[in-house]
Order: sequence, then C-alpha cells, then structure tokens
Amino acid sequence: MALGLAPGENALGIDLFDWPDQSVLASLLEYCAVAGVPRESFTAWKKDSRAITPNELRAKLGGRSARFIHIDGEHSHECLLNDLELAHAVLHPDGVIALDDMLHPGYPTLITAVLEYLSRHSDMRVICIIDRESITAAAKFLLCRIDAADRYEQDLMTSFARFHYIVGADIVGHLTLVLTPEPFIPSV
Repeated sequence: MALGLAPGENALGIDLFDWPDQSVLASLLEYCAVAGVPRESFTAWKKDSRAITPNELRAKLGGRSARFIHIDGEHSHECLLNDLELAHAVLHPDGVIALDDMLHPGYPTLITAVLEYLSRHSDMRVICIIDRESITAAAKFLLCRIDAADRYEQDLMTSFARFHYIVGADIVGHLTLVLTPEPFIPSV
C-alpha cells in the first residue's frame, strides 16, 4: 500500500506485531525494503489500537487526515467497533475505510459491529463488498461518507465491470455494489 502514496504522504501501520510470532515487525520492515518502499515514507507503530486516542492518532498522522484506512484487527466486536470509531475520527472527507474478513465464517458477528457503527454515523455507508475468491478468503467492505459514495461506486463499476454482481446487496437500506471473481446469479 505504501507504494501508492502521493508525494508528501506517509503510511502508518498500527499493530502489536506479535502474530503469528514476534518476527512480524522485522519481516514487515524487510519486505518493505525489498519492495522499494522508502523507510521514511512509513511508520510501524507497535501499539494496541484500543489504547490509542483520536488525538494521539492525529498527532502520529502529523495533523493530517487519512484518505485510506485498512482495518484488519482483533476480529472481535469490541475491537472492530473501536477501530472504526478511531478511523472515523481521522478520516478525510473523501476517505475510504476498508474492512477485512467481513462475512468470514470464523467471525460471523463482525457485521454487527459494522451495523452499530453505521447506526452511530448516518453520514457513512458501505459502498462496496469485495468478494475476493471464496467464503473463507472472506470479503472486504469499503465504507465512505455518503457525499463521496456515488463517485466511488461509479468508478468501481467502470473499472471492475466484469466483476460486478448486478443484483447488489442491501445494507441498511442502501443498494451496495458487490464485486466478485465470478458474478453469476444462481439459478433458482
């Protein structure tokens, strides 16, 4: 993701960097170096996101808002809701939040945290469900503010037209775009 930074932007990774073992942070730094990511363009912050305040996060971001946030956390209702609220506090007006492992059979109740978050923030909506390959690979949700939703949806539908599941999905009264590797409608 850091390879997609605009000039002057920085990436911030927040994690305990201890799963599956203590070598995760060293592996990340090595991978970034091999991929050609300049070390000064990203920060790896070893911290539990539940212990971060919005003001601390803003400071770590240099006072800037975040245009893209990817959440792949603890996989519990409490942690996801906390991470969503933290992301919301620093999200750029046109920013996007990506949520990993939505609809995963191992974490079937994560959707309840998303629905709770959406009920608290009526300015936000799920704009896309990305079905990566199978139910165990789990889908990603993309969220943004309603004001930016049409622009993103149109761009996603144009850029990924062959993956567009035309029926869509109803999430809290909004027709949500679904992208999937095999967008067929099952015969009934």
